[in-house]
Amino acid sequence: MTSSVASPHPTPYTLGEFQARNPWVLPLLVGAFLLLAIGAAINSLPWDAALTRAAVGLRTPTTDAIFLRISWLGSTPVVLTVAGVAALAAWRRCHRLAIAIVVIALARPLVEFGLKELISRPRPDGDRLVAGTGYSFPSGHPLAAAASWCLVPLVVGLYTARRALWWASAVAVWALAVAVAASRVWLGVHWTSDVVGGLLLAVLGVWAAERVIEQMHGPACALSRPPPGQVSP
Repeated sequence: MTSSVASPHPTPYTLGEFQARNPWVLPLLVGAFLLLAIGAAINSLPWDAALTRAAVGLRTPTTDAIFLRISWLGSTPVVLTVAGVAALAAWRRCHRLAIAIVVIALARPLVEFGLKELISRPRPDGDRLVAGTGYSFPSGHPLAAAASWCLVPLVVGLYTARRALWWASAVAVWALAVAVAASRVWLGVHWTSDVVGGLLLAVLGVWAAERVIEQMHGPACALSRPPPGQVSP
């Protein structure tokens, strides 16, 4: 019989585990999203215009080109490809996670469209570097990026229990989602509150998907792997 060495800091592979340790986070995120949505619906978010003017004033040809490329990473062809690859990788280890990734990828446009029609917030006028159609809140690009790229750490957690690898993947994809959000303001097609709302909604969506999986089937396969150094008897 072999002994096991428990780690005092198990790797936080899911948003659900993080929220369990910090129960105040979920109500804060829900409240922030609702306040932004209400403010967008009644056109009462005064900081947005000032932030858009500031972004326009800082533009240069180089930064414009950079933000155009970053914005592309949240476009429909890219996020669907990322979701498809993530689902295929997850399928080898956890069918439930693979199905959840596909469901999130397909449900995201419907949720986005429904909320945009409900809130009906106009997009910024003028100074656009790219075309924008439909209403403005929530921003679709950061929502799509977060709902695809930011599922990658869950897949990484199926293949390794190394904390450094998980944290590297988590920091990289969430930094990417924030960069995509910033690019939409820079390009003049969304207000700052739109992109923040999109990111908040994506976090809530990933958390909700994890909860559904756990409630229906128990812990999602290997999402909670044993920490490094722990050996099963």
